[in-house]
Formats: sequence, C-alpha cells, structure tokens
Amino acid sequence: MSSNWYAHPTAVVEEGAMIGEGTRIWHFAHVRSTARLGREVNIGKDVYIDGDVVLGDGVRVQNGVSVYHGVHVADWAFVGPYVVFTNDMAPRVGNKTWRVVDTWLDTGASLGAGAIVRCGVRIGAFAMCGAGAVVTHDIPPFHLAVGLPAVTRQKVCACGQTLLPLDTSYRELLRDCCVENMDPRVRAEAERAIVRALERA
Repeated sequence: MSSNWYAHPTAVVEEGAMIGEGTRIWHFAHVRSTARLGREVNIGKDVYIDGDVVLGDGVRVQNGVSVYHGVHVADWAFVGPYVVFTNDMAPRVGNKTWRVVDTWLDTGASLGAGAIVRCGVRIGAFAMCGAGAVVTHDIPPFHLAVGLPAVTRQKVCACGQTLLPLDTSYRELLRDCCVENMDPRVRAEAERAIVRALERA
C-alpha cells in the first residue's frame, strides 16, 4: 500500500485497505479493509466504500455516495453527488438466498447527481447518465441516458461537451473539443474505447 496518499482526520480508512498514490479521501468518508482504490482517486465527503470494491485510477466519487460490494468502477469514471447504487435484486431481511448482483461502470463513464443505478447493469465506456436518471438497463459506450427510466437519446463525445445523433459513427466521437478539454491520459483511453466500439459494431 502506498503511503503517498491523504485522508482527512475525520475519515475512517480501515487497516488492510489498498490506497493508490495521490489518492485523497475527504471528511467522514469510510473505506473498508478489503477495498482497493487506484491512483489519483478522489473520495468526497460522507462516502462509503464497501469491502472488496475496486476503484480504478483517476476515479472521482462525489459527496454522499455509497459504493457497495459488487459495484465495479473502472479508470477515470465519475460518480456524481448522492448517486445511489444497489447490489440486491430482491431485498428482504433474513433472506437465506441473498446474493450480490454485480454492476459495472466502465472506463470514463459518468453518472450525474442523484442518479439511481439498478444492480446488474453495465454503463459503457464514456457513457453519461443525466442527473436524477434511473438506470434500469445497460447503457452503450458514448451514449447519453436521461429520464425515469433512463433512455438513450443521443451519443456524447469523449469529453462530454458535444451531443450528437444516435446514428453518429463512433469515429466522430473524438472531436476538437475533446483534444482541447481532456487530460491526455483520459483521451488515450477514449481512443481505445472507440476502437473497441467499432470492432463490436
């Protein structure tokens, strides 16, 4: 475990948690002992990171979020304030058949403030879910999903500044605004995600 990271004095980082270099953990956050946080992660106020959760490099988790066991957050993903994750499809107290249902937030994906994510879905690379969206199904890479339930209505460029019609080619999703706005490391991930999307198309 790197020692080159910061936790606010009010934060609880349990012994055994693996924290990457340059990571910052803010007021009243709680990181469980078997969690693994990558490099340059930023954990906001009142955030809970459950056991066995892995956050990739550069992830941002804003205030008031609980990231439960079974939620997988890839590099450079953004989780807005008060996003709600779940990990149980049939929650009942005392249910003997309870099992964790996994959820994936892929590289560069973003969740707007107050979004609710049903367990069992995958939010694709550089996809974006709007504030207050209720995500009940998979969101493809580079798609914008909004509403209740969330519906994909447009594609979104790699930096998130330009909205485009759904039939836009993945080749057109790395634009001048992306070159200007994006950290080169994140832009390189977007380029790789576009190649993968084209291979699947």
